[in-house]
Amino acid sequence: MSFGTRLRERREALGLKQGELGKLLGITGSAIGNYENGISSPKADVLYQVFDVLKCDANYLFQDEMQELEIERFSVPEIGLIKKYRALDQYGQNTVNAVLDAELNRCTEQKQRPSHTVNLIPFLRSLQPVSAGTGAYLGPEEFETIFVEENELTRRASFGVPVRGDSMEPLYHDGDILVVEGAEDVNIGEIGVFTVNGDGYVKKRGDGVLISLNPDYAPIPITGDSWCNGKVIGLLAPEWVKE
Repeated sequence: MSFGTRLRERREALGLKQGELGKLLGITGSAIGNYENGISSPKADVLYQVFDVLKCDANYLFQDEMQELEIERFSVPEIGLIKKYRALDQYGQNTVNAVLDAELNRCTEQKQRPSHTVNLIPFLRSLQPVSAGTGAYLGPEEFETIFVEENELTRRASFGVPVRGDSMEPLYHDGDILVVEGAEDVNIGEIGVFTVNGDGYVKKRGDGVLISLNPDYAPIPITGDSWCNGKVIGLLAPEWVKE
C-alpha cells in the first residue's frame, strides 16, 4: 500500500473525517484528500504532526515505500543527521524543517532553469597545417576566423593550427588542433610552433635544434632563417568549436 492509502486507513480506523483530521493538523480537508490520493505530500512539519495525531510512526505509514526503495539503508552521515534531529526540541526541528524546505525549493528551481549559455569568442585557425613531420608552409595570410567556447585556454590563444604527421606522437597526433599563445621564443624543453626556411613545424625547443618526440625523426637545426611563432599551450577540443 502507498503512503496515501495507509494514511486513509489509519484516519478511518480512528473514526476521523478528512476535514476533522485537517483541522487537527491546521490544514484543509482537501489537503488531506490530496495526500491520500497521491496528488501531493505533506511537508516535514505537517508530517510530524500526522504521526502524533494518528498515533503512529513513519514505519507504519511508509513501510511499503521503504521496502520498495530500500531507504532504510542510510549512510553514516545520514544516520548522524537523524540522531541530531531527534535531539532537537520542537523549535529546533521546525527551524531545520524550514531550512530543508527552502533549500529543496532552491535546488528544484535550479534544475528547472535553462542550461547556461556558453560564451563564444573569435578564434584564428590556420588553413595550413603545421608539420609534425617534414615541414609545411605556415603563411600569415592563411587564417580563418571561427567561434569557440570561451575558457581559460581559448582566452590565452593567439591562433590555432592543425597538426600534420606523427613526429610529435604520443603527445600530439595528426589532425589535432594546437592552441598557440604568441611568443618570440620558448624555453628549452617547451613545445612551440616554428618557421624554418619557410616551413612550419611543431617541435620541442632544444639547444640549437628542434626536437621531435617520436625518435624516428632527427632533430632539425635552428638556422638564421628561422623564428618562433608561439608556444603550444594545449589542444582545441572539438566540442568547443561553434562554427
